[in-house]
Amino acid sequence: MSIVFFRLAILVAVLSAVYICLELLLKAQEESTYIDTAINGNRRSPPHVVFILVDDLGYNDVGYNAKLHGSAIRTPNIDKLASHGVILDNYYVHNVCTPTRAQLLTGRYPIRYGLQHHVIDVSQPSCLPSDEVTLADELQDVGYSTHAVGKWHLGFYKEDCLPTNRGFETFFGMYSSTMDHYTYLRHDTFPNHKISGLDLHNDTVQSFDPAWDGSGHYSTELLTREAQKVIKRHATYEKPLFLYLSYMAIHDPIQVPERYKEPYKDIIANEQRLTLAGMINSLDEGVGNLTETLKESGLYDNTIIIFSTDNGGSVQHSGNNWPFRGSKNTLYEGGVRGVGFIHSPLLPDPIKGTTSHAWIHVTDWFPTILSGLAGGDTNLTKAIDGIDVWKAIISNSTSPRKELLHSIDPISYSEPKLPGPKLTGTAALQMGDWKLLLGNICLLRDGSAGRINLANCAWYPPKESNLTFISPEEPRDKKIWLFNIARDPLEKHDLATRRPGIVKRMMGRLRVYNETAVPPWFPPRDPNSNPKYNGGVWGPWE
Repeated sequence: MSIVFFRLAILVAVLSAVYICLELLLKAQEESTYIDTAINGNRRSPPHVVFILVDDLGYNDVGYNAKLHGSAIRTPNIDKLASHGVILDNYYVHNVCTPTRAQLLTGRYPIRYGLQHHVIDVSQPSCLPSDEVTLADELQDVGYSTHAVGKWHLGFYKEDCLPTNRGFETFFGMYSSTMDHYTYLRHDTFPNHKISGLDLHNDTVQSFDPAWDGSGHYSTELLTREAQKVIKRHATYEKPLFLYLSYMAIHDPIQVPERYKEPYKDIIANEQRLTLAGMINSLDEGVGNLTETLKESGLYDNTIIIFSTDNGGSVQHSGNNWPFRGSKNTLYEGGVRGVGFIHSPLLPDPIKGTTSHAWIHVTDWFPTILSGLAGGDTNLTKAIDGIDVWKAIISNSTSPRKELLHSIDPISYSEPKLPGPKLTGTAALQMGDWKLLLGNICLLRDGSAGRINLANCAWYPPKESNLTFISPEEPRDKKIWLFNIARDPLEKHDLATRRPGIVKRMMGRLRVYNETAVPPWFPPRDPNSNPKYNGGVWGPWE
């Protein structure tokens, strides 16, 4: 009799387990059906997409992270969107501007088209190659109205390089990387002379016009107003909207109207950090104003808002990535782990207010937006590296991503020779939980030369905190690091010498990537770029 009861107990346990599994499966299917219906059902479909890209925003420079890690920064409007959306806590970008922007708009690693080294300088005859299809191109093909506001930084030496020739119907903003936040004057220095000109533009497909009347208006406020104009104009359109808003804040120069610094004047003593906090305050206000305009225009209920940084915070300019190691320009987590979240009324209720630990990279936005949201086809002429992660996000499940190439940059300011054939410069690859870093990854630019600065690879707490700076202890000539990111996200325990087999396997994978890489396109600066030849305005010169 005891055997019968034992078998019955096992049967009940098995049936209970099966029931639970079926319940979970049905729940996941319901959530998937909910979002599919919201996007493709009775609502206007597909959804509007507003992509907000912030320049140099550190992991600990947004309120919902800052309050956990000793920072005084508060961002109530951004936090409100994030807390009613999905925070992406395992999200990666490149460690500098241009490669991140290129990957966002192409879904492809920079080694595929030669933009893997540093950023495009204002006087360089370089841009995202014209044969690279952009997200804006593809969204136009599936019926979207596409508009870009803010920082471009993908080159402009030819008209073919400009945003309105790369899939955007209109563009208001800056072609280059950085300039005065009020005058929009951008300078460049050659050996015997200095050149300068306006870098603010109001472009359409038919014309490229300087925006002289923008001078005197603070960049974050100006770009927010221009984005609001796009939304208001679109309110009566039948087409879905793709708005790419790329703020120049919080990139240096560190400037902001005094009123934005007021909330922090009794909290932050360091003047540079205080000003940066004001810049973030202005940014937060802009995000809040943009959200209100979406609501007033009747677009909000059918809009997906995606918020992202372009790289880690610049420690040199008081940005903060604590508790992670490193800064912008480095391949440590502080340089590449990005702030990001998704907000939308279209999200399934069960995932609103959650944090996703799905592994997501900036290349993933191309297929996620094009296929997952807009219903487009990602079977393009050129294979993409991004993966559609929409289902992983809305079901709070594991990402399909298995590996991530952070960087292969064969140009190094000190030209270190890495172990193995044909690998020089710096590189970083993540496979599963393992992250391999190669080369002088703490290298800083110093004019045209280079210098190693181990402090750039340290752990920097916020300047207003009582937390302790932690200095790295590695030898200056160290070239190989291996970290288990799942167990050691702060990158304090290098396992390269203890796990040589993993290093060897990952080196082999890097070589496979490297064999397919296009040589970096990083030409010398061209004096013919001088704005004096173009009416005092930076613009195409070939």
